[in-house]
Amino acid sequence: MPVESRPTERPNLGSTQSPGFTQPVAAPPRPESTQTVRSTTGRTKATKRNSNQVSIPMPVFLASILLFMVLGVGLTLFAVRSDMFVEATPTVTLTRTPLPTLTSVPTATFTNTPTVTPLPPLTHTVASGETCSSLAAIYQVSVESIRQANGFGADCILFQGQEVLVPQPTATPLPTATNTVPAGELTQVARPTHIVGAGESLSSIATFYGVDFETLADVNGKPGPDYAITSGESLRIPLDAPIPTPGPTPTDTPLPPKAAPELISPANGTAVSAVEQTVSLEWSAVSILAPNEFYRVTVQDVTDPDGKTVEAITQSTRHIVNVDMKPVEAAPHAYEWNVVVVRQIADDENGNPQYEPAGVTSENRIFTWTGIGVAPDPTDPPAEGDG
Repeated sequence: MPVESRPTERPNLGSTQSPGFTQPVAAPPRPESTQTVRSTTGRTKATKRNSNQVSIPMPVFLASILLFMVLGVGLTLFAVRSDMFVEATPTVTLTRTPLPTLTSVPTATFTNTPTVTPLPPLTHTVASGETCSSLAAIYQVSVESIRQANGFGADCILFQGQEVLVPQPTATPLPTATNTVPAGELTQVARPTHIVGAGESLSSIATFYGVDFETLADVNGKPGPDYAITSGESLRIPLDAPIPTPGPTPTDTPLPPKAAPELISPANGTAVSAVEQTVSLEWSAVSILAPNEFYRVTVQDVTDPDGKTVEAITQSTRHIVNVDMKPVEAAPHAYEWNVVVVRQIADDENGNPQYEPAGVTSENRIFTWTGIGVAPDPTDPPAEGDG
């Protein structure tokens, strides 16, 4: 509600009114003055109403915004730097492990070991000039085995007419053939070995194992034409080598002649005692004989009017002349004997083998043999044959 302002009368203390002086009365205010008062009063009320609001100066407001921005950037940098010092967790990578390859195990094949039966010892009647060494050479055994078999001392002294036990060589057991491994899959390391026995030849060994003769000779370094091997020698058997396909039949090439056997006993001109019922003939081997090769021993009683003769075929280097060749009368008879290598070529119509000479005939030797004047009993068992 507008308030009207009334003029206040103020006394004039500095003036002196003369008597009879009348002070003039002031005129009433103009309306405009009243409007001015109203306007001024309205602004006062407006000012009172605005005094309840907070007024922030502009510099303070801008400084606050800038402070918040700085704090935000600082917090962001702190968070980034904290992540840099955190150790990263390793990532597990799955690796596929290959499965092991199964290798087949070969099936073991058991081969029966051949059983060797020892041979009984031979009985030898000592002739003149024979020693343990010569007997060992004849029978292809060691002197020690003769000594042990007879209980002889280190000197091994023998006497003519003495009976001596001679152990026979034990045969080397041959491996049992097996076909568990196909031919061609063996290596040279897997080749079996064979110990050459007495009387064996390269061809007989090749036939026994079913391998090619030439391949066997090449593998063991045995050149032709002799293809010589020795008793006790070790040979490799090429079971892995395929047998060659037979081609055209080759033309037979004559083998070189064998050397003449060297006669050992009895010595030339030896007189055999009348008490002896057999005579042992011995000679040295010329080489390893082939399966179709033999020694032919010929003994002839040159004193007998009919020229009584006996021939024997053997692969041994020893022959026993039986008592049926001994003279009946108590008089010495002269006997001539020799040895030659022969080769079997065919059989006759009766199935008897036929032979031809394959080498040089040995020298002729003579020995004498005296009877006791009594004819032998035909019922007596024959003496020991070929050794």
